[in-house]
Amino acid sequence: MIKEEWLVIPDTNFLLVPGQFGVDVISELNRILDVKFRVAVPNVVLQELELIERKSRGRDLMAIRMARKLAERFEVVDVGRFGDGPTDDQILEFAVKRGRTIVCTNDRKLRKRLREKGVPVVYLRSKKILELEGMVG
Repeated sequence: MIKEEWLVIPDTNFLLVPGQFGVDVISELNRILDVKFRVAVPNVVLQELELIERKSRGRDLMAIRMARKLAERFEVVDVGRFGDGPTDDQILEFAVKRGRTIVCTNDRKLRKRLREKGVPVVYLRSKKILELEGMVG
């Protein structure tokens, strides 16, 4: 039996990690995830990046541009059909309803909500490595 691959979806703050902390999130995902996976960026995250890019300057703007460049490497997934409202709610709803989804976020509240629903979470630890919270396999 072939196991279905996991979908890894980053939120906005997670995509900013390379630009803010110099962490290669793709290498780190490959290091910590011992399952077949593919990365897909939620459409609402792309919209959020566009919005904050217009308001940003200096180092923040550089981090956002890096995030957008990183996001371009992956497919876009429409999470809006699973709910509406704030981006975090849409990501949570999508991950719960789809199953086999790992969410990448540094947002403590979202992390807690995802874990309560049994959704695995990847987050940045000590500003230098990624860590997986929850079971995959």
